[in-house]
Amino acid sequence: MRAAVLHGKGDLRVAEVPVPRPGDGEVLLRVRAVGLCGTDAAEYAHGPMMMPVATRHPVTGHHGPMVIGHEFAGEVVEVGPGVDRAWTGRLLASCGVIFCGDCGACRAGRTNHCRTYAAVGLHRDGAAAEFVAAPLSSCEPADSRALPPDAAALGQPMSIAVHATQRARLAGGERVVMFGAGGIGAFLAYVLARRGAQLLVVDPDESRRHLAAALGAAALARPGDDLAPADLLGGEPEVVFECSGTEAGLAAALSVLPAGARLVVVGMQKRPVAIDLRRATIRENEIIGTNGMARTPDFSDALDLVAARTQGWADVAPLALPLDEIATGALAPMAAGAAPAVKVLVDPAATRRRPSQTVPATVATQEG
Repeated sequence: MRAAVLHGKGDLRVAEVPVPRPGDGEVLLRVRAVGLCGTDAAEYAHGPMMMPVATRHPVTGHHGPMVIGHEFAGEVVEVGPGVDRAWTGRLLASCGVIFCGDCGACRAGRTNHCRTYAAVGLHRDGAAAEFVAAPLSSCEPADSRALPPDAAALGQPMSIAVHATQRARLAGGERVVMFGAGGIGAFLAYVLARRGAQLLVVDPDESRRHLAAALGAAALARPGDDLAPADLLGGEPEVVFECSGTEAGLAAALSVLPAGARLVVVGMQKRPVAIDLRRATIRENEIIGTNGMARTPDFSDALDLVAARTQGWADVAPLALPLDEIATGALAPMAAGAAPAVKVLVDPAATRRRPSQTVPATVATQEG
């Protein structure tokens, strides 16, 4: 099969590799769509850091060039030992996580903190290929939600946003400020709006601000504006999300954080930063980190949210690239801060770029 294989910094090659075999509890998927994210771009441009190209991974045992791609959907073409053959032919979305199910974290529902956590496409060969093997436990039916493959591949990044709202302990109706509306920020804007938050989005890019409005933001602003969240939201925010991953974004988020409010840090800072914890103590602020997602209920909730947007997701993920364009058309521009879209999809079967197909099948059929 053809696959996009990372060999080293700036070295991604589309090559012929063996088709994987599904192990115990796994399925082999014919990949229909795979999403690329900032982690993929960083591994390509500055790594490998997380991907076990240079050193062996302690859980998966992978060592050497690796197929990327951890946000994906595909059709089951083969099942491994212990998997019901009735899954054959089903369209599944996968979040790619591998967890034991037995440790304390897993029993508490925090599979992202499993003692043997690993991920398809990050710690072993992934889905930027014609076929991928994945644990059935990491998959959810997409066909039963009438999701086409392109939309189903958005379930994993949506689940990151769902998890962030869980970490923030949102009950609905809160006033929220969010800094950064690219990547996960766009999905987070949608989740927050769907869950009843009054949302102010701050982003320097006009197109991303407009997208945030389309996804449900109630108010918009640019960094450097004389921000007055209380005026824009009708009261002080209870929660502030920092999604930009920049020092300036974090400083701005802290500057508008009222006493008693929660700061949820989503974006990854590139270096350690100083925070005035004395001020946070006096004002009884909470600083909450969030990373990844929990398999249950985050991923299933995320797919339901993807399906709930009946107009589809072409404004977030407008096109799907062929494998041959992953580096030049997606990863390199993303690493340079010039991503062609908020979310870039890849279709391993495509020979050229094509428009994405993200409208739920029931809606598309009705319109047709």
